Amino acid sequence: MKIKIGIFVLLSVLLTGNQLFSCTIFYIVKDNKIFAGNNEDWKDPYTKMWFFPPEENKFGWVKFGFGSGFPQGGMNDQGLFWDATAGPYLAMPFSEAHKEKYTGPLMQKVIEECATIEEVLQVFAQYYCEDQYKAQYIVGDSTGNSIIVEGDNIISIQGNYQVLTNFYQSHPELGGYPCWRYETATDLLSSNHDLTPYFVGSVLDATHQEGNYPTQYSNIYDLKNCFIYLLYYHNYEEFITIDLNEALKKGKISFDIPELFSKMKLLSPVNGDEIESTSVTFSWEGIPENSYEVIYSTDPDFSDYNLTHSKNIQPITISFSSLFNFLPGLVFLLFVRINKKKRVVSSMIIVFVLLLGYQCKKEENTATEEQVAIITKTVNDLMPNTTYYWKVRAFPVGEDDFYSETLTRNFKSGAIGQVTGF
Repeated sequence: MKIKIGIFVLLSVLLTGNQLFSCTIFYIVKDNKIFAGNNEDWKDPYTKMWFFPPEENKFGWVKFGFGSGFPQGGMNDQGLFWDATAGPYLAMPFSEAHKEKYTGPLMQKVIEECATIEEVLQVFAQYYCEDQYKAQYIVGDSTGNSIIVEGDNIISIQGNYQVLTNFYQSHPELGGYPCWRYETATDLLSSNHDLTPYFVGSVLDATHQEGNYPTQYSNIYDLKNCFIYLLYYHNYEEFITIDLNEALKKGKISFDIPELFSKMKLLSPVNGDEIESTSVTFSWEGIPENSYEVIYSTDPDFSDYNLTHSKNIQPITISFSSLFNFLPGLVFLLFVRINKKKRVVSSMIIVFVLLLGYQCKKEENTATEEQVAIITKTVNDLMPNTTYYWKVRAFPVGEDDFYSETLTRNFKSGAIGQVTGF
């Protein structure tokens, strides 16, 4: 029996160990463009972002992370980006002998004081920190230079991209290698693709995690323009665009990431669809309490576009699980009804039913996520036989600082006079 338990524990560790720390980060330079991407994978859904305006001798910056406030990654107003991954223990004898141990988040000092990799190297030549024993950093600037810092080792960019997952590239024997996410990202980044936010998002999508340690949020950094595209819970159809310099003007402020998103997914018309008339019904998934705008145009860049609104919808939804929660109470009432004349009602049954009803209700409340509805909007005045591009913007209730939008899809209208729908 002890052997069987030991084998079970070992298999559990082997099967889940690679999921515990499984972030994917990369930096790429191409065609005078510089981008970075990050998937933050963990079990904690409480994710946040914080903005810190510039101060004396400190650059303005944004950090992303979890409720504890410890910086997982971010970028400053000079276009310097960083993120980190966890890994196995790594000894640092050189740092211990020749550097000063920095108390606190060392990367916060880097992001507040450095604009280039050359300046970052000066910091790491003088300091090391406790986190480096089980973590490594990738840092990239807006000039086309990047490094990976893993303990005593610093790996400079070779070629036009760097990829970081959860193994030490100078010590792969310590664990986490081979890594399918590293291989996937490397293959995609080395391919002949135009460097756009869409392409960076496709790499993040191909390397995202689900299951017990899913990708909680993703970042696409445009380092030259100081723009950030934020995505939530491995949904690569919906994103928020953050102009860092504009956001920093609002002062020191923080946001809960899940509350900024509407869980949008476009449904119809599907990309490349050819409809039969000059009337189309747009449909998408989204949180029903929020408000939406459908934007459609014959111009793929939306320089000239049409706009139609879909106000917030609040459908009443009763699920089978919620009906099940009422079942013990209904059974109890039926029991009382049947036995009313005999006045036989056991106090134990009453307590049991009340506790069961409460327990079901408690579990339902803690496990329930926000409802997602199918939302539609019909437009009747399309030009015939014309290619249209469309997307949806979402405005969460009570949120004035950011709105999200979907990726763009296209369809072709039909001839005049034909009618679709019911």
